[in-house]
Amino acid sequence: MCFVATENGVTKTVMTNEESKTTNGTKDHQSDNSRITDHLANERTYLAWIRTGVAMMGLGVVIAKLRYIMGIGSSYPQSSGLIHAANIGLLFAFIGVLTIIMSVVFFLTTQKEIRESSYKARKVFVLIIAGLTGALGLLILWYLQQPVNP
Repeated sequence: MCFVATENGVTKTVMTNEESKTTNGTKDHQSDNSRITDHLANERTYLAWIRTGVAMMGLGVVIAKLRYIMGIGSSYPQSSGLIHAANIGLLFAFIGVLTIIMSVVFFLTTQKEIRESSYKARKVFVLIIAGLTGALGLLILWYLQQPVNP
């Protein structure tokens, strides 16, 4: 049985216990409805991590192709060691793919935790991504400071 209740000027649709139960006897549907803003925030966070991963991959491609963009005769630094723009770009692309994979895992885990009312923040992932991105940024700055080989 379903009925409408008005309290303090707010109209709510109220369902009885029988209607709120799903076929397996749990109240997943009712729980999801009461936490819809949490689920929507989880989805927005997931999409933001996807955008971050795609941006990291795009930046990796740009860094790897920088030699071709700037031209052969330009004063583009050529490194004689292990660190080349292509390697730095590859690392950025790898971190972008890793970010996308981890965002899917965290989205599904957070969705489950919201339903079970047991959410725990994941600071380690954010700190690792920030540290890796910062280290790669310093690596790019170091690379650009190398003397130009004729």
